[in-house]
Amino acid sequence: MNYQFIRDQQGSPVAEFDMGSETFSQWFTQELGTDQHKIEGIFNAIQELQSRQIKEFVLQGNEINLLLDPDEVEVRSKILDLEAPEELPEGTQFYDQESIAGCGLEDFIRVLQSWSDFVSDN
Repeated sequence: MNYQFIRDQQGSPVAEFDMGSETFSQWFTQELGTDQHKIEGIFNAIQELQSRQIKEFVLQGNEINLLLDPDEVEVRSKILDLEAPEELPEGTQFYDQESIAGCGLEDFIRVLQSWSDFVSDN
């Protein structure tokens, strides 16, 4: 998973992930932001997952939910939970590639720690 963290013109942190992982960009930038309390809560949930105290963890966001299990992480746009039309016109598919992304838990831990360090540096 390739990514970089930058600051926009206002100095706000922005996460940029490669194609296929764009939903992580939005989740880190808009849902998580600089909220160290939320970041610590996610790290605590990861510890509980790894010690098998819990089987899964879900963090509801405004637009994107974070889902963790002992092996994988998924960020998923809430728009995917809305009912799609039962019948799409022939040759039409529902495009969701920029609405969902996933990775392994260990990769996510590294990215989350990097983000935490980045947003802590003013």
